[in-house]
Amino acid sequence: MAILIVDDNPVNAKLLVLMLRGAGFQSKVAENGREALAILSDQQEIQLIITDYMMPEMDGLELVEKVRALPQFSHMPILIASAYADLETVKRAQRVRCDGFLVKPIDRQQLINRVGELLQSKPQVLLDKWIIVGKLDVSPVEYDDLVKVFADQVSTTIKAVAKEQSDSHEPISETLRKLLIESGDSASMLGANQFAQVYSAYKENGGVMKAHCRQLFQALQQLERALTAQMSSEPNVPGGQAAA
Repeated sequence: MAILIVDDNPVNAKLLVLMLRGAGFQSKVAENGREALAILSDQQEIQLIITDYMMPEMDGLELVEKVRALPQFSHMPILIASAYADLETVKRAQRVRCDGFLVKPIDRQQLINRVGELLQSKPQVLLDKWIIVGKLDVSPVEYDDLVKVFADQVSTTIKAVAKEQSDSHEPISETLRKLLIESGDSASMLGANQFAQVYSAYKENGGVMKAHCRQLFQALQQLERALTAQMSSEPNVPGGQAAA
């Protein structure tokens, strides 16, 4: 999975690539809107778009409109980056369902925070119990037993992740790597989509580094809360709400 950067200024595009790479995100670059649409048609791994506002041929707002018109990308998270942050421009961005506005010069931490929020807001923390019961073809009691085992697994992984949190881009320990693999497999099976997506993004883009542990820790904490809520809910009554 990757973030698509659309900017006709190669310096601006390169700066965004470097900022995102430092946080563990992979990027692809398009010089204009037409090139961006071509990349989207060929690349299914794009998960978010950051586009410049002022570009020749097709500006950022036009690009957003065209992306929203494509059914497979109608809910794609999109950020617009611009030096123009007047009220009218922001309103136009909202009308085309842009997900956010980054004011140039872009602050690195603001960029990383916003990207992280958008990527985590899409998947649910934990799918509804009865969806998973049907998917796995298990009984409600068997599901409850699986959730308890998974909750213990997540708790152990949280403690290990917390110990390795740092700004270092060194690889995580082998012990933590194995714990994350196990937790990631369990998350995919039991519908813990948010953590599964965050972990998968790091794993596929060069492996998990210690600098990635902070975001993993936050995703795991949210998952732990959702599992606790699930275990304390009515165990065998269909139609319960999904954790969010």
